[in-house]
Amino acid sequence: MSGFDNDRGPGHCIGKNDRLRLERLLGEGGSGAIWLATDTTRERMVAVKFLHPGVLNNDTVRTRFIREGERFGKLRHQNLVRVYGLGWDDDDPYLVLEYVEGETLWDLLEQQTVFEPEQALVIARDIATGLSVAHQAGVVHRDLKPANVMVQREDQLVKVLDFGIAKDLHSNTAITRIGTYIGTPAYSAPEQITGDLIDHRTDIYALGVILYELLTGALTLEGRRTTELFRATMDEQNIPLGALHTQVSKPVARLIQRMTRRHANRRPESMDAVGEECDRLIGVLRKDLADNDRAEVRTVLRNLFES
Repeated sequence: MSGFDNDRGPGHCIGKNDRLRLERLLGEGGSGAIWLATDTTRERMVAVKFLHPGVLNNDTVRTRFIREGERFGKLRHQNLVRVYGLGWDDDDPYLVLEYVEGETLWDLLEQQTVFEPEQALVIARDIATGLSVAHQAGVVHRDLKPANVMVQREDQLVKVLDFGIAKDLHSNTAITRIGTYIGTPAYSAPEQITGDLIDHRTDIYALGVILYELLTGALTLEGRRTTELFRATMDEQNIPLGALHTQVSKPVARLIQRMTRRHANRRPESMDAVGEECDRLIGVLRKDLADNDRAEVRTVLRNLFES
C-alpha cells in the first residue's frame, strides 16, 4: 500500500480537529490516490482524494484539482458524486467526496455483464440527467467513460464521478491551451481530438459510445495505437466491439447514431433531449417489439457509424 505518502496510512487523521480518519486505500493512479475515510463529526464514510507528490508542483494539475473542490463542489444531483469540499493536509490539497459503495461500469463490463437494452437505456438516462445539471451550470465533464460512472450496489443508483479535467464554460481563465488534446481517446468527440472548441455536445458523444458499449460488450483497445483510435473517430468508423446484442431495436441504434455524429450540431441538442428519448425508448422496450424490428438489428448496428 502506498497512497503516495509514507506518513499517510490507516488511522492517519486530517482536517479540522482531525475529523477525517483514513481507513484504507481504495485505489490509485498516475495522478492521485483515493482513501476511504470516516468523517467522525458527521458520522459517515467519505472518499478522500490526494494528488501524487510528483504532480503537486504541476500548476495545471494543481489548479484543476483545487477548482474541482471549489467550483464543481456546488453541483448537486443524485446522479453526480458529491464533492463535499477542499482541504489541506500540511501543504497538500485533498478533496472530500461522497463515498459510493458499488462498481464502475468498466468493472461490470470486465465481468462480462450482459446489459439488456432497457437496463442500458436506464443507465444512459441517469447519466444524461445528472450531466444535464452540470451542463446547465456551464460544466462539461470532458472525460465521460465507463470508469467514471459508478453503479451503487444497494439500489443500482447511477453516479457520474471525477470532474478532474472538466471544462468550466463560465470561466474567463483557460487552463488548457487551445489546440491541446485532453480526454480518453475511445470516448473523445472529433472536436475534442482536434483541439477545437467543445461544449455539452462533447459529453453527448461520449455517452453515445458508452451506450453502444453497454449493448455490445467492452471496448477492446489492446494493441491499438492512440493515433488509430483518433483516426477511427474522425472517420466515424467504430472499433469492432464484439458480439451484437440481438435484442437491440432499431430506434435505440438510431439514438446512438445521432449521439455520435462527427459534427456536433447534428447530435441531440441537450442531455435533457437524450434523457427524454431514453425514457421514450424504455417505454417502447417494455412492450412487445415486433419481430421484424428485431430482425433489422444486426444490420443497423453494423453500419452504426458509417452514415
